[in-house]
Amino acid sequence: MSDPAREAMVSALFGGKALPAGELASIAGVSPQSASAHLQKLTEARLLSVWQQGRFRYYRIADDEVAGLIENLVNVAIRTDHAERMRSVPTPLRQSRACYCHLAGQLGVALLDGLVCRELIALHGREGSLTEQGEEWCHAEAIDFRPGRDPHMRLCNDWTEPVPHLAGPFANAILKRLVETHALAPHRVPRALRLTPKGRAFFERLGVPIPF
Repeated sequence: MSDPAREAMVSALFGGKALPAGELASIAGVSPQSASAHLQKLTEARLLSVWQQGRFRYYRIADDEVAGLIENLVNVAIRTDHAERMRSVPTPLRQSRACYCHLAGQLGVALLDGLVCRELIALHGREGSLTEQGEEWCHAEAIDFRPGRDPHMRLCNDWTEPVPHLAGPFANAILKRLVETHALAPHRVPRALRLTPKGRAFFERLGVPIPF
């Protein structure tokens, strides 16, 4: 992760999409041969997973746990010059973005606050579970989530905000539904998400003030 090319590749994959090696090489500004060596290191370190489709190899972040680890590393890295780094972060990225497969930024923090205030989730330290009211809410909003034995969610440190957002299977299901219903749409800024009128209606039903 300390190499600029590897950092660029991982950052590109943090939007949750799988990308081919050639596209990652272009993003990192390195040759295909160099990209292949970097991707091999990241795969061997189990930060990325890879599968072959035809003659193309596609890469993505290994899993949600790895995504949380990387997000924490970013938080540690920016502590010393937080103010300077924040000035260079595009506003849309701070407002709403994909953090691997869940919602982050100001909107992600607002989502967590709304779920807690309405007692749709119950937090236990840095992990949490869905309440009965939460299950009813999922049904009403057509969010495809079936609680299991493992923790339904966890807190994830947000690298642009001073408080965490929500990660884990439940948070992933919410973002998936918001994207499928076009409540959130891709922004021209990579990883940023644009809140649509359908999205504003969703957060109004949740009782969450839009922070921007």
